[in-house]
Amino acid sequence: MLTATSKMIKSLSYTELLEMKEMDKKLGTILGFYSLMATVALFAKPEVFAFLACRQVHLTMKHGISKWSILGFVQYAAATICSNKTSTDIQGASRVAKVAISCFKERFHSAEQLANVYFVYFGMVAFYTEPLQSAAEMLRQGFDMGMSVGCRSSALLNGIQHIKLSLIGGEKLDALLDQVDYYLELADLYEHELGKTYLSTFRGTISLLIDKGESTSSKTNSNNAPTGNSTKSATMSETMYFHRAMQAFWLGHTERCQHFVGKALRLSFVTERLSNIMITFIHGLISFQMLKRRDTTKLRTVPKNAIIALKTAALHSQWNFQNKVHLLEAEYFSLNGNHEEANASYAAAIASSRSSKFVHEQGLACEYAGFHYKKIGDHVSAWDFFNQAKQCYAEWGSQTKVGIMARQLESCQIFV
Repeated sequence: MLTATSKMIKSLSYTELLEMKEMDKKLGTILGFYSLMATVALFAKPEVFAFLACRQVHLTMKHGISKWSILGFVQYAAATICSNKTSTDIQGASRVAKVAISCFKERFHSAEQLANVYFVYFGMVAFYTEPLQSAAEMLRQGFDMGMSVGCRSSALLNGIQHIKLSLIGGEKLDALLDQVDYYLELADLYEHELGKTYLSTFRGTISLLIDKGESTSSKTNSNNAPTGNSTKSATMSETMYFHRAMQAFWLGHTERCQHFVGKALRLSFVTERLSNIMITFIHGLISFQMLKRRDTTKLRTVPKNAIIALKTAALHSQWNFQNKVHLLEAEYFSLNGNHEEANASYAAAIASSRSSKFVHEQGLACEYAGFHYKKIGDHVSAWDFFNQAKQCYAEWGSQTKVGIMARQLESCQIFV
């Protein structure tokens, strides 16, 4: 259905949408129902999200436009991008979403509906077209819009995505902790169970990254812990595995990370394309560590596939993904003994991360460079890169990673 819908609206223009006839009220109500079902499906039944999004587009193209049509077009773009088909027209889907949003701002005036649009576009589409930090800021604005008109659910959905993109984008962890606590207080006040479940999960990861929860976990209200059926949806399972894989990765627990990466990839992130890309990146990096222990043909395909996937993502957004390509390539060269190429790729990964303001991944690239130079016996360079990594992690606010780097510096000190 996505393919047929794509063909239908391939040449859709801003002017065409702006001048399209108004949909009658009865059909508008039906379209609103489809829109609501699609939003619910994101969390409860993600496999039907694409059908519901396409159905809205078809109704609009046949019967005219309503304020709900705009969200339908944006949901279609999200469904297209989240599909794992190699023929996916990411730029085309993004263009349709942008055209629809421009039309909405000119033709319709609903802060509540715009908050819903922001949640889908900036949370699920814009990472291919905007820097992660910019998309996160727009989600924060979506939260403000929702709260300003009393639409708490839309506001908190934006809040969830704001925290997610901010974490992936390297926001300073102490500020992120304050923000997630604010959202959690509101979710608790308004009894928003979905918000409490997701935000508590994010908070756990942030707390672990800061100091393994030694001084940050006490702020968490026990009433915010995930309970009941909230953890049974496919999307929630994806989120839980994603976070457990991320936690294990940053702590350096390779086998545990591999376990949860495997579980996450089997679910394939039907509506979480960005999560899928990040899991693929992590999977590629940990596979290099595993190859040092057991070199198999099957395991060697993992980093190769990860490099291909991240290069594909970088074609759409160098800002968000090129640094990750460089780091994967650096590890590949290092594993195969191509030291000059590895040295250049580590330097490129560090520079690219710095340019994109991903201080956490700048630290990661420095850390991996340190291990590379330590392996080839250049302990002076290794110490320097570990020290740079420590400084980056300190700026990020991760005392957990600062401690890990301090131990590496001690191990290199005797050779310097």
